[in-house]
Amino acid sequence: MTLPVNDILTHLGIARREPSVPFLNDLLRAWSERIPWESASRIARHINGGNPADYALWPADYFARAIQQGTGGTCFESNLAFSALVAELGFEVALSFCDMSKSRTVNPHCATVIALNGDRYLADVGYPIPGALRLNGSQATQVETPVYTYHADPEADGRWRVWRESGTARWECFTVKTQPVDADTFRARLIADHEADGLFLDEVIVLKAFGGEIYRFSESTGLVRRAWGVDETVANADLSPSALADRFGLDVDILEVALQR
Repeated sequence: MTLPVNDILTHLGIARREPSVPFLNDLLRAWSERIPWESASRIARHINGGNPADYALWPADYFARAIQQGTGGTCFESNLAFSALVAELGFEVALSFCDMSKSRTVNPHCATVIALNGDRYLADVGYPIPGALRLNGSQATQVETPVYTYHADPEADGRWRVWRESGTARWECFTVKTQPVDADTFRARLIADHEADGLFLDEVIVLKAFGGEIYRFSESTGLVRRAWGVDETVANADLSPSALADRFGLDVDILEVALQR
């Protein structure tokens, strides 16, 4: 699979470099600001009849839509696209499944894991985490990002408990299982996420970073602004499809279809 790497990097607003931790951090930060975590486009795709495999989005199409329509995705398609991009950029990459304590779904989350200079790094655009979080088998690690500090605590059997804090608040995120997942198994799990009981098919959610802040829209909570130690609803926000499209740089037709389903 060949991707239009130069076009993707132009969309992300960064230049190509040799694999390194600073370059990886730049990619993750740029992704959080240019490619949203969003469920609107997957909901819109499901409006038309089809099979789960028809709804699934593979990296080349994912990036074409991101560049043309301002879309992104949820964890499986976003991390698959990101892993394909960084592999083209020369990184050693694998995909791993993750557990979430409050989820009844088997392998409800996934993450990209990158081997670099003898270390492993969690590089998860599907949560999303806008920084590379080193995974050390003997000690806890952390990475600071503008809104959250993310932590990875080693557990048994090649697992890491990932959690985050902002101000005085703390949240559990997921447990990453670093056994690599082969391409066929990952493909099957991605397609299964488009079954009737797939995740994030029942609510439009859009999240994007803007410098030191994150804005998140959902149908249940409205528009929320997040900064370090801050998680507040934006009062009197215009939540029309056109206003949301302007705010998040997302195609208005996709938002209209998803919101009017």
